Amino acid sequence: MFWNRKKKLPITEEDRIWINEDLNWLRTEFGEEHIQEIRTITPTKEFYERTFDGTEKDAEFILKRTMELMRIENCEIKLDFFTDGIIESENGGILTTPADINGKWESASGTYEVKENETIISIETQQLKDPISLIATISHELSHQILLGENRIEENDEFLTDLTAITYGFGIFIGNSRFKFSQFSTNGGFGWQSSNQGYLPEQIIAYSMAWLSKERNEKTDYSKFMKQSVKKYFEQSFEYLEKEKIE
Repeated sequence: MFWNRKKKLPITEEDRIWINEDLNWLRTEFGEEHIQEIRTITPTKEFYERTFDGTEKDAEFILKRTMELMRIENCEIKLDFFTDGIIESENGGILTTPADINGKWESASGTYEVKENETIISIETQQLKDPISLIATISHELSHQILLGENRIEENDEFLTDLTAITYGFGIFIGNSRFKFSQFSTNGGFGWQSSNQGYLPEQIIAYSMAWLSKERNEKTDYSKFMKQSVKKYFEQSFEYLEKEKIE
């Protein structure tokens, strides 16, 4: 009967297995008590009490606040900035751009680096225009500090790094920033850019959030802040996990 059909996941069984393994590893690494204390962060004044104006001070505020939310203490992190976008001349012409022949480009949103006992997070300046993406980027880079900086892993793992940020409650920001499309035009040219921020696809981000919400018995009213595609995958995953629990 149709009412007995098993709920389908938006991810493969192979992906489900490794995600569960990684999330359980993080739970063991951080401790059950700490994991249960974490709640999903929403793009509201409750978590980020600030009127953003697109300046570097926004990034400084977000870095400090996100470190508090992720409980990163006794660590000094330097914030730096770089530009990897369009550079225009005074008359509006394009001087340089990383765009390819089709007019699109992908650039790094941020980087994490440790050198000479100094920890540096660098932010691409275009991020300053979008607080959601900026928070997603900084939470990801701070997850490098939690994993690599605190010697929890020996080699960089970007998938695990994204999962760490999601575990600390930043799934909405990472999911909503997953794919960006925008156009630009100047007196001297035009084009478009697309970027894939982060490393995990929307389906895996959504499933991971549903898994964590179930494990924490967390209300899912935060789903109203998700963009539509992520919300759809989240609801599918949550229904699957609910059904699995009942059976």
